Amino acid sequence: MCNGVFMEILTKTDHVFESTDSCLGCGVTLGLKFILQSVENLKNTVLVVSPGEVAELGKSHLRLNVIKSDNPAATAIGIANARPDINVIVYASDGITFSTLSTVLSSEANILYICCNNSLQPGRMKEFVPLVRNASYAATASISYYEDFISKLKKSFLKTGTRFIDLLTPCPSRWGFEPSNTIEMGRMATESYLWPIYEVEKGAVSVTKTPPHNEPVKRILEILKMSLPEDKERDLQDYANRKWKALNDGKLI
Repeated sequence: MCNGVFMEILTKTDHVFESTDSCLGCGVTLGLKFILQSVENLKNTVLVVSPGEVAELGKSHLRLNVIKSDNPAATAIGIANARPDINVIVYASDGITFSTLSTVLSSEANILYICCNNSLQPGRMKEFVPLVRNASYAATASISYYEDFISKLKKSFLKTGTRFIDLLTPCPSRWGFEPSNTIEMGRMATESYLWPIYEVEKGAVSVTKTPPHNEPVKRILEILKMSLPEDKERDLQDYANRKWKALNDGKLI
């Protein structure tokens, strides 16, 4: 217990991944794999994870210190303030991120917060970047575009202060698709403009991944077997189009 926050040290070993109990096609697992591959000094890094599926990954054999916390942002901030000589990374679910976002918003601590986001609310995906404009670096990313994600990770490692990456991690069991289609579903979310990929630096908004073509929202809804009333589907399409245009104009909505 630290400052009222439950913490548990899970593991410290010499392997990036030896085994994992995650489901087939788990986007959260892929996201963590890309993160660990991008960190140059794992021995000088602490990974703070949220309870649930993310903490289960922490029980895998990882080549760094892992701490489970029910408020990973507060725990990470405390560690960063006490040990400015180490790298502190948060990898937390969208649910935990939503409930502790005020902690992230008020922080200037030297942490990298990565939200593994697999929310899906009647077609609209919960996105946090517009809410964390105070961060020294903020971006959306997707496991389906790993080069873009790794580039953003490396950029964030070179910065100080609170950095935030909202990472789309499609979930086969929650979304209801075949595990072999995880990467394709992430791409379709971006192609339909439901999950645009961009970054915010010093107030400047830049799209970092323009899909080769635009898929109508109706297409991804059909694949996910989600049925919306005609007016709701039209509103969702209009929202996706407006958001994409705003981002290309350098604006957040």
